[in-house]
Amino acid sequence: MTSGAEMVSAQSLTLGMDYGQFYIYGGLGDFEDAFELAELAMADHPTAGDGNTVVVLCPHQNNFEMPVRVEVWSARPDDDRDDWQQVSESPLRVGPNATLYYDSPPGTDFDPIPVPEGNYVIEVSGRGFVNYGWPGTTTPGDEWRFRLWPNDGSSLRPPAQWHMPGYGVPENVPLSETNSTPIEHEEPQWITVFGADGEPSRTVHVDELRIEAQAAERDAWGGEPIPELQRFFHGKDIARVDRALAESIAAMSEADLRRLARWCVVSCYEYAGLAGLDWVAPALTALEFGDDLPEPFHDLQAAHAHLRDEEFPGGVSLTWDTSIADRSHDVAHNPFDRGPVHRPSFAINAIFSAQHPDALDAAMGALTDAAATYSADTGDLFAGIRAAFAIPDA
Repeated sequence: MTSGAEMVSAQSLTLGMDYGQFYIYGGLGDFEDAFELAELAMADHPTAGDGNTVVVLCPHQNNFEMPVRVEVWSARPDDDRDDWQQVSESPLRVGPNATLYYDSPPGTDFDPIPVPEGNYVIEVSGRGFVNYGWPGTTTPGDEWRFRLWPNDGSSLRPPAQWHMPGYGVPENVPLSETNSTPIEHEEPQWITVFGADGEPSRTVHVDELRIEAQAAERDAWGGEPIPELQRFFHGKDIARVDRALAESIAAMSEADLRRLARWCVVSCYEYAGLAGLDWVAPALTALEFGDDLPEPFHDLQAAHAHLRDEEFPGGVSLTWDTSIADRSHDVAHNPFDRGPVHRPSFAINAIFSAQHPDALDAAMGALTDAAATYSADTGDLFAGIRAAFAIPDA
């Protein structure tokens, strides 16, 4: 039986983990509480939280290239804990900065993860374990998933631990006399915001910070955020540069989204000088008719390797297209303008993005690759799309 919950957003990351633990913050409370929570987690494996921070103990001592998928759901999703070796649930508030912070060990640089402000339950699931303690390598291959959904006050499910063959699970460590189970903290009313670029820090009421965050979000989107595009990293960039185009994409049918994906592939391949090459043209034909892509487009790495051999047979690698080397770029006004670029290297990705099973993902991926190919000339790309799909100017 399905829950009816819908996935709001998803992000795939590679994070580092050391000392057998990681910390997740919602941007509220005191980071120093994490040390007390770590002791509580050791006393009751595998996790501890106080509503503002969650500490998770990992079977492996370390993984410096740990795959993590972060998902936000509209409600509690279907339970799939049988597919995971360690699972735990904790309440977690995400503050007005709309950012989830990951850290391991505490005190190092935080990895920010965009997550809307809210009061959540976070489910942390891990699998792929080989040993408790030192896994024999710094990249043992375990993977993790963080799922967040609105906290409706219902009971949390009990944690599940990995029972290692021949070992079982680690014993809990008794608490010190100075430590006790903390009560869940209330949301703080005042937050210290640390200044950037030499600006002084300031103390802001949470309501004021929430207003600032909402204003910054509207500014980043060029208006109200477009819900359909919020899960895409460059969704707000497209909306800020061409609001009418972004709104039209969000309202497109699946058929039109597929057509847009193909259009973007052809457009950027032509712009990068790839379309007419004898090893590329068959792939564009296959894309048009929905056939399997021929070699070397059967694999992204193979296609890039073929491009590299064709473009730089002597092994010399360029990082920009000399035809645009004298052009300046202004990321503030055009986030896709990366300055001088080697256009074919960006364009070649688009045909793979267009193969995504989800039509909106395919269209947004191919469009983003095309925009990176056009770089400073992204306006020409967007104008071409508006003309091809009869989208009026804003």
